[in-house]
Formats: sequence, structure tokens, C-alpha cells
Amino acid sequence: MTHAETNGTGIAIAAERLGKHYQLGELHSLQQTLNQLRRRSNQETPSIEALRDVNFEVAQGDAFGLVGTNGSGKSTLLQILAGTILPTAGALTVQGRVLPLLAVGTGFHPELTGRENVTLFASSLGVPRAAIKDRIGAVAEFAEIERHMDTPVKRFSSGMLSRLSFAIAMQFPADIYVFDEVLAVVDGDFQARCLAEIRGLHAAGRTVIFVSHSLDQVAEVCERVMWLEQGEVKQVGPVDEVLASYSRVHADTE
Repeated sequence: MTHAETNGTGIAIAAERLGKHYQLGELHSLQQTLNQLRRRSNQETPSIEALRDVNFEVAQGDAFGLVGTNGSGKSTLLQILAGTILPTAGALTVQGRVLPLLAVGTGFHPELTGRENVTLFASSLGVPRAAIKDRIGAVAEFAEIERHMDTPVKRFSSGMLSRLSFAIAMQFPADIYVFDEVLAVVDGDFQARCLAEIRGLHAAGRTVIFVSHSLDQVAEVCERVMWLEQGEVKQVGPVDEVLASYSRVHADTE
């Protein structure tokens, strides 16, 4: 019986034998491509398996954490979930609208103002223009950057960009919220507010995917956790069990 069936809910995300293969040097310059054609080399190009045979399910309304060291495959998995890259093996099924906050400033155009970036980001999620206009003031207020909304975001600090990203997530509706290290560069007070808002999303029945190097934050937000190690699933289960196992292995690296 799956976790979703045990809890009497539907499945928000399901990965089945998911894989992502990268061919090193697959993006060549024109000169490199010409040289390769001239050589007609039969040598194999080095490759990386960023994800291998990844299987997991996230129930609707679950707060699901993702942990792993740098290079474990977390970012690749989240990009597939967000739809910015495609898997090379297996399948990832997603039910509902995803709002991805994958990194500080991701999705923002540096030359556009804060206001323009909010409009662009929300429009890409399918939010109607009238609803965007109605919520921009609330976004600015939550992010505490009212005076800077007409400034190009290339002049924003990383903390301002992080606050703006998070404020967008809080003001526009989605079914699945993905938070990837979005709290790493904000101050303690704002961080506490954000964690409270994430818990509120979960309490309201939204599905939350939460990624952080802070295991304390993961424990505070999540019920279940998946541990990725070198592109493979090491463990999936209750947050206490998985974090305890992860900490024993990576106590000196976190």
C-alpha cells in the first residue's frame, strides 16, 4: 500500500524509474562540432548519470523534504519537477499547478523591475493579469521592498531577491509549492515568518516540497523525507528516521 493510499489521499507527484543522463560536452561551439565531424572519432564521450532509477510518491497535502549533499541530484530532480528539463528515462507524473522557487533569483530577468518580474513570473504560472495587478501590493509588502518595486532586480541584494521570490509564492495560488534553499540568505526574523507560512500552506492542504541544508528546518517543516545520494534514492520515510540516518553518514559534511 502506498503512502497516499494509507492516508486516504490522492497522489500529487509520482516518479517511476526516473533518470537523467548528461553527455559531457554535448553543447559544443560551432568550431568544436566541425572538428568532431572532421575527426569522426569513435571514442565515447564522458557522461554523468545525475539521476538513476528514482522511485517515490508524494501524497496530496504532504510536506515532503529532500536532502542530499551537493551533486546528489536534488537540483536535477527539482528542475524536472518544475518542467525546465526533461528526464532521459522513466516518468514523473505531477497532478496540479507547480510553483517552483528553485534558487535565489531564478526566473527573474535582471533588467526588469521587481514589479515587472512579478507580472512575468505570475503570468508564466497562468495567473490572470487582473489577479496579478490586485496582488502586487501584497507581494511588495510581504517582501518588505515597497520602495524598490520599480528598480531593476539586478540592483537587488540576494536577500531582497529571496524575499521577493517567497512573497510571490505566498500571494499566488498553486497546488504544489517547491522551496529550494530559498531561506538561506534571509535574516532570522523573515526566515521565521517564511517557515510559519510554509507550515500554513501544509495545514491548508497544499503539497510542499522543501529542500534545505538546514536539517532543523527540514524537521520543522516536513513529515516525510527522501535522501538522495549520487543520483539514487538512499532512503524515503518519516522525517526523524531519514534525518537520523543521513546525519550519521554526513555528520562531518553538513
